[in-house]
Order: sequence, then structure tokens, then C-alpha cells
Amino acid sequence: MIIDGKKIAEEIKSTLDSAGLKLAIVMVGDDEASKKFIERKEKFAQDIGVETRVYNLPADISTTELRKKMAEISHIEENDGVILQLPLPVQINTQYVLNGIIASKDVDVLSSRSFGDFSTGRSKILPPVIGAIKEIFKRNNVEVKNKNVVVVGAGKLVGMPASVWLINQGATVTVVNEFTPDISKFTKNADIIISGAGKPWLIKPEMVKDNVIIIDAGSLVGDVEPTVAEKASLFTPVPGGIGPLTVAMVFKNLIELNKQ
Repeated sequence: MIIDGKKIAEEIKSTLDSAGLKLAIVMVGDDEASKKFIERKEKFAQDIGVETRVYNLPADISTTELRKKMAEISHIEENDGVILQLPLPVQINTQYVLNGIIASKDVDVLSSRSFGDFSTGRSKILPPVIGAIKEIFKRNNVEVKNKNVVVVGAGKLVGMPASVWLINQGATVTVVNEFTPDISKFTKNADIIISGAGKPWLIKPEMVKDNVIIIDAGSLVGDVEPTVAEKASLFTPVPGGIGPLTVAMVFKNLIELNKQ
């Protein structure tokens, strides 16, 4: 089954009551992929009545300056939620900057405090990608407990939160990354594969078993060859799979954090 993430996102959108909230989005530099992701968030926000404020900052900004700016933006009372669009330029210490976001406004769950709360089950929201995966699994009666799950990539947005969440759900988790010599040794035995490597068509049909569940959280082009869908019992395509649903979860988090 190929998952229609756009359809699910639209269903979620119809249930969201934004109550005139405001979301601050910080963009550093002019990365084209980041621009596209921001445009998608702005469109979703417009549809549900959330006001977005995009702060465009120069690519040559220093870590210290950006951390200060993030703290300033977080402390603006009118900003109900704050997003720092990733990735950042190479000179930036990303985690240090993310830690400038107030936890109560951290809709992406990326500051150390927010992620710590999520890891230990104290957070009332999930990282957006995890919220999207959970929604897909719930709708399709997928139980991760006792399953062999391979997570491809260990980034802040997909791999790291996915591994933490899966372990907490009772899955047996293997994380592979760019230093793993042959990832097919692991993917061939996986019941579920969650990929956020950002490597186009990294995973091919011969690397997976029949009836595998595939969550492709690649960037603008998927990590998984589209033909893998023929072997999968559940498959999220790129585009149109996990991406639209992740955007919906950003706004679900914004609303949840601002509930009185």
C-alpha cells in the first residue's frame, strides 16, 4: 500500500483550530530546499489561520550572533512558536543555536531540553516526523513492539528522534549511517525501515525483504527507489508521503503547546 500523505494531512488540517496563533520561522542563507519547505509551511499556516513571520538572516552569520537572535525571537511575546529551518551553514554550531529556543515554543522539539523531555516521555508533543510516523502506523494498525527496525541516518530531524521513539515503543532498533560499510546486511532483515539519510535512491529492491514497511523521510528526492514499493506492505513515497504529514504535525504541535 502506498500512503497518501497529502490526503491524511488535509484530514488533520480540517481538525486544527489555530485561534490566530503566530509562528516565527528563521531562515539562514538561501538554501533552495529550505525555501521550498518554508513555502509549504506558510501555505499550510495560511489555510488554518496561523500568521507566519519569516526572519531571513545572512549565511555568514556567526554562531554567537545567531544564538542571540534566536533567543530574541523566542522572547517576543507575540511569537507563539519558533522554528529554525535546518540545515544551517557549516560554520554554525547547530545544537547551541537550537538551545536558544524556549521549550514552550519549540514546535520542532529540537532544543536539548525539549528533546530530553521527549526522550524520557515527559513531553506533550512529538517531533513532527515522529508524529507523522505514529499517525501512519496508527491508521494502518502497525505495531512496532518486538519488530526489527532499521533506521537509516542519525540526523536531528529523523534518525535520532526515530531511534529514541522506537526503543521506547519496544522495537529492536539498528541505526546505520554513512560509516556503515554495507547497509543491506541490516536492511534485508528489517521488518520496518525508516530512512532519513538524504541520499537519493540509496535503498533498492534487492536490499529489502517482501512485505517490509518503508517510511521514506528523504528530502526533495526519496532515499528509497520507487520500485521498492512493489515489495513493501506499506510505503511512503517522496514527494507526497511523510513530508505533507510532517508539516501538519508542526502546526498540531503549535496548537498543543498553546493550549491553556
